[in-house]
Amino acid sequence: MSGSTAGGSQDVHDGRSLTLRLDGFAWEAIEEQSASQGVPVEDFITFAILYYLADLDSGRVARQISRSPYRDASP
Repeated sequence: MSGSTAGGSQDVHDGRSLTLRLDGFAWEAIEEQSASQGVPVEDFITFAILYYLADLDSGRVARQISRSPYRDASP
C-alpha cells in the first residue's frame, strides 16, 4: 500500500504481515465476494479490515456483524 503524509508521498508498506485463520464458511464467503467484486482476495481482505477499523468507534460495527452462516439471518 502507499499513502501520503503532510510532508509528501511515502510508502507505508513496512513488511508487516498478518495471519488470518478462517473456517470453511468464512473463507468461501470471502472468495465469493472478492470474485463478485473482481478483486484479488488479498485486496478484498485489506479493504475489509481498513473499513472495519475506520468505523470501529461509531458503534455501528457490532450491530451489523451476523453470527449466522445464513444470508437471510438478522444480525
